[in-house]
Amino acid sequence: MKMISFCNNKGGVGKTTLCKNVAYKFALDGAKVLLIDLDPQATLSTQLATSEVDTKKSLIKIIGALDMVDLKKLIQTTNTSNVDIIIGNHELNKASALINSLFNEKDRNLIATDIYKLNEDTLNSYDYVLIDYPPTIQELAISFLLISDLIVSPVSSGNAGCKGLLDLRNLLNKLCREYNFNVPSLKVIINDVNENDNLDNIKNWLKNENFEKNVSDIIIKKSEIFPRTENSFISIWDNNVYWRQKQAYEELIKEIK
Repeated sequence: MKMISFCNNKGGVGKTTLCKNVAYKFALDGAKVLLIDLDPQATLSTQLATSEVDTKKSLIKIIGALDMVDLKKLIQTTNTSNVDIIIGNHELNKASALINSLFNEKDRNLIATDIYKLNEDTLNSYDYVLIDYPPTIQELAISFLLISDLIVSPVSSGNAGCKGLLDLRNLLNKLCREYNFNVPSLKVIINDVNENDNLDNIKNWLKNENFEKNVSDIIIKKSEIFPRTENSFISIWDNNVYWRQKQAYEELIKEIK
């Protein structure tokens, strides 16, 4: 099993879209995928939900009963084969307060470590576990970042995503030193940029901040018609107009699989 997190400490940079389309391509290639939605807004969950979805089954159910709740009970099917999900919901807004009330300071960032140890067979039954993160990274999200094999962090042409990337790296370095963890691998994707965007500024910033070795050569361009069918999980792969995006995702898959 390979755990890949899609995270940037900033919203609106395309984390959910990347996570969704990577999951679907992995599944098309025959891999078994588990998605974990840590975002209370639950955009990923909404796009993938079947009519039988139980909207109460998020990870909030396990936080207060790590050794009592089987992770299998939270896993649900999606609207595509080979992809399962642990959904996000608004109850995740309570996660930080709950964690701080139940765990001491040292253990608050180790919840995902405990979840993995107690549910190792379930998680390892998947080829990939892909995690979608909220813009604000708190204890539950931090704990999954620390045990990830790879973190994919999209940035766009604006400055906010770059600041979020810098904050993410600083946080990871600090906590990995504190807990004596290996720092997860980081892959930076320039995402959702216009044809006429001048990318020199962002490339120079990434170089100056020592992200150059982390930056993928792949650049995912913005599509004017893509948002119209964004709620269709399979749209990027089933519609010929997305050939450029599909080509970029194909190359991305090679880099992260």
